Amino acid sequence: MKNAFFYFIVFPFYGLIQAVRNYRLPWAKNMVWLFVVFHGYTMYRPELTDSTRYVQKLIDISNSKRTWDNFLLSFYSIDNEGKATVDIYEPLMTNFVSLFTQNGSILFAFFGIVYGYFYSRNIWLIVEEIKKNQSPRFFWVLIFVFASVIGFWELNGVRMWTAAHVFFFGVFQVLLKNNKKGLICIFASILIHFSFGLPILVFLVFYIFRLSFRLSYLIFISSFLINSLDIKFIGGILENVLPELLLPRLESYSNDEYVETVEILNQSANWYIQYFSKVLNFTIAVVITVIYFIKERKYRNDKTLINFTILSLLLLTIGNLMSSLPSGVRYSILAQLFGVAVIILYYIKYNSKYYQKAILYSIPFFLFFLVVSIRISFNTISIMALCSNPLLASIIGTNFPLIDLIK
Repeated sequence: MKNAFFYFIVFPFYGLIQAVRNYRLPWAKNMVWLFVVFHGYTMYRPELTDSTRYVQKLIDISNSKRTWDNFLLSFYSIDNEGKATVDIYEPLMTNFVSLFTQNGSILFAFFGIVYGYFYSRNIWLIVEEIKKNQSPRFFWVLIFVFASVIGFWELNGVRMWTAAHVFFFGVFQVLLKNNKKGLICIFASILIHFSFGLPILVFLVFYIFRLSFRLSYLIFISSFLINSLDIKFIGGILENVLPELLLPRLESYSNDEYVETVEILNQSANWYIQYFSKVLNFTIAVVITVIYFIKERKYRNDKTLINFTILSLLLLTIGNLMSSLPSGVRYSILAQLFGVAVIILYYIKYNSKYYQKAILYSIPFFLFFLVVSIRISFNTISIMALCSNPLLASIIGTNFPLIDLIK
């Protein structure tokens, strides 16, 4: 930790590079953690995004009277119809930070503490498998893809993506480390973002019924045939499953006006923005299909990895089905985190010649996803994150995103 803290104070971005180069050293993952905190502090926050709303909320709470009623009200989100839903994590953090500052950069540095911890730990859960096995060819391409599925630059959507990393960490602990304490993280994810009621439900279905690899694979493949179901149809199903507390959010995500707005935004996006996630989704499907049909099936005796794969297939299935909803694509992104992890773990442990070919042919598609992800990251990664340290960033103050350098 001493080396990581030194780099953090002097030059965090250089420390990040050194962490990647020295990934086997114990301080490396802590350097990634601290860099995410620094990114939160220097992050460019575009107008009309979640981050600007959270900063405004910080200012409003700081300027309001410190009463119990105002504190409780900060946990409620009111939609256009006046219906309320409850958030826990973000209001708690915002109320805490408001005790000593109205500075949005400091708020997101605190968000970065939690996000960066689980982000760095999830990467090293995969990286540490190299210590037990030989590092295969293209391993680093896959690791960077994994780190980019929900990259540190997604801190702008702090609730959803913090919950995603917390959920993944918990599942990995329970299924691959046989650590039941991971259940705390799994169930805590719903306190960070309400929508994790669905992934938790999927986990419970898996945990109770223990579906077979074959059945979960067939369900997954079938989901590609029905993922174009009408939004209202899917919304109707969810209305019968989800608790009443979550229904206002579901309605706001599936109403006609919201759907039309999202469609307009999608149509205005560059072609690579529209397709990079879909490319990853189909690449994951193809590679997992190779795993399923591979002739050398030594992995079938690895119950922990099989169970992790089954749950990943169920999440990928939900991701395919929910992608019909405008905001449902977020479930697909969560599932991709699991899907890429499955691909890497098989690549490390059971690297047959057929699987090597599958990875080789998939690399161009993974690289396409990686390049577009890095391009997207330029929207929120600031020049200060790459060229300064905490002291300089506090003094200079001027900030602009990397995308401004290439436009």
